[in-house]
Amino acid sequence: MKIYWLTFALLGLLTACGGDNSEQNTQQETGASETTSSSKPKNTLVFLDKSLSVNEDAAYVEKKYTKVLTDLVQRDINGAGDKIEVWLMHENTAKGKALELTSRTALEATEGMSQTDVEAAQTNYDFSLQKERLGFTKQILSQLATPNESRSNKQTDIQASLQAIGAVASKGEPVEVYYFSDMVESMPQKSRRDFHHTPPKTTAQADEWAKADALGLKSQYPNLTGVAVHMVLPFEPTTSSKINNPNITQYWKTFFTELGVKSVTEEI
Repeated sequence: MKIYWLTFALLGLLTACGGDNSEQNTQQETGASETTSSSKPKNTLVFLDKSLSVNEDAAYVEKKYTKVLTDLVQRDINGAGDKIEVWLMHENTAKGKALELTSRTALEATEGMSQTDVEAAQTNYDFSLQKERLGFTKQILSQLATPNESRSNKQTDIQASLQAIGAVASKGEPVEVYYFSDMVESMPQKSRRDFHHTPPKTTAQADEWAKADALGLKSQYPNLTGVAVHMVLPFEPTTSSKINNPNITQYWKTFFTELGVKSVTEEI
């Protein structure tokens, strides 16, 4: 990854540390109250496509991915217990876990404190949280920038990501899932999809295939109702449908919907 965009991300986080942005302060105060309440920690799973079909060094892709990753850390890490897992998608996605980052930042108990001490505790909390977010972002961007030069880059097993999602979702905690990928499944086994060689030709075919594939997996993953799926595609808005096949995106929207997730969206 070019140093420019890494610098862009880190400067954005450092700017947020300044404390002059009222919206940012509101978010942090909200996060603090959530952390000290009985609400469940937030879990975020990031899947980075490490196959040859995704060019993360292209300027547009690099900029888009860096921004979305930076934003999701800011949004999803709000205090102690919030977690981000980073997985690498390739031929062996099931064993592709690269990072597990858990927030340790907690707001000091302020009961009995003076107003001045309460404000100081909040300031310390905000500073510590931003420092933690900065560290998380640096580690994730490092994984994004690291090329996969092994033979595993020739295939992409997206379906295997369900194992990681299901393991977290089974705890009953909310889960945000981000795919930084062209979503081109490419597994040559007879029972799997290889969209490089045989992509869905129509929306109807995409829906048909997705429903058939999901049917055989529903019993394995019955607890996905708290999961929100986000697809971050590496394509500019002007990319032709020959390259960015909308039927592949439709396949995944139907596939995840059939598995019972609460939402499936494409991040623009």
